[in-house]
Amino acid sequence: MLKDLSSLFPSYHKFSEYPNNTDKDVHTFHDPSSNQWIQIKKNEVSSRDFSLLSSFYTVVDLTLPSDYSLSERWNRFLQGSGELPIEAGKKIRIIQLVIKSNSFQNTDLAKAVQLFFEDAVQLVFVAPNNALLIEQKSTYTQSPEDLASFISALESDFFIKAQLFIGKFYPVDEQTPSRYALEREWFSNGIGNYFPGRIYTLESIFPTILTNEMSESLRQIIHHEVLIPIEFDTELLQTVRAFFENGFNASITSKKLHIHRNTLHYRLSKFQEITGISVRDFGGALIVYCASLLVNYE
Repeated sequence: MLKDLSSLFPSYHKFSEYPNNTDKDVHTFHDPSSNQWIQIKKNEVSSRDFSLLSSFYTVVDLTLPSDYSLSERWNRFLQGSGELPIEAGKKIRIIQLVIKSNSFQNTDLAKAVQLFFEDAVQLVFVAPNNALLIEQKSTYTQSPEDLASFISALESDFFIKAQLFIGKFYPVDEQTPSRYALEREWFSNGIGNYFPGRIYTLESIFPTILTNEMSESLRQIIHHEVLIPIEFDTELLQTVRAFFENGFNASITSKKLHIHRNTLHYRLSKFQEITGISVRDFGGALIVYCASLLVNYE
């Protein structure tokens, strides 16, 4: 990939160490696999090119002000070019933020993080519309509900729309940058392929990853056993999907779908009658869950 870029972008240049220049007219990317940095002049990169490059490499912001020193230490460490910012062995998780608002200010996000989390997390700016929340393992960790409240506060109080990915806790060591790169890939996969949402985890996007990797023969089985018999009825599929996602709990499912429990039971029974697949057990529900993902993308 690196060799091909030189023929596409005349100004393409790569570095084996973190670039020292702060030229605002270039895009800078980091390749975690080779631990190299790439710079290309902005006037050579279309929006489509930038999206593609961002999916392969980490976007690096070299223009952040000097008062973000700790943020920059984390940034360099996670890109594989710096020393550990904290004591080795301490457990951290990385919560990735993608900002959907184009006019937000870094200072607004920093203020929001300070007000909401105080000193519980370290804010790290990695690109103009990307930031990280580094959380150390402690007696209290931020729950998904806490993070959902933070996203809501960003939107209501600071007019900042964002999506986030909650990473796993791991000890800080030399493997941390590669784990972070893998979680970045999962987040990108989730945003690109998953149903719209604000909070992502590996658990929530794994069915999508699995479905995307599914062989053509398995796809055909789902088509013939599920989709064709119900004539691609998305209402039925989404009902079963919701039943699965809510732990086979009829009360919660009907409430979230805004339907009566009798309507829910009618749809589930109708599906089983047509396909012969019971959605009240894990195996049947899993097949239909995958079917709902396939019909959403095809």
